[in-house]
Amino acid sequence: MSTLHIFSKPLNYYSANQLENLILSDDNVLLVGDACFAKKQFRQFADTLLILEQDAQVRAIKLTDNDKAISYKDFVALTLSTNQSITW
Repeated sequence: MSTLHIFSKPLNYYSANQLENLILSDDNVLLVGDACFAKKQFRQFADTLLILEQDAQVRAIKLTDNDKAISYKDFVALTLSTNQSITW
């Protein structure tokens, strides 16, 4: 099972160098809140980014082919199906 990494702030808030060593290729990266604005920056950590659908809609974020919008229900299911989740 993989790890779910949940980000709520833009990437420049975090130490990107540290994250490179902690996010594995089979991990899931979920963007919520203002992290949605920085989805291009988070692309380095995952081929497909998960984005909380309501947060993207409120912020008028347009999703690309490599983005997957998920609902709160999907968010809960994903949390339960992963080995661990880390909220950054």
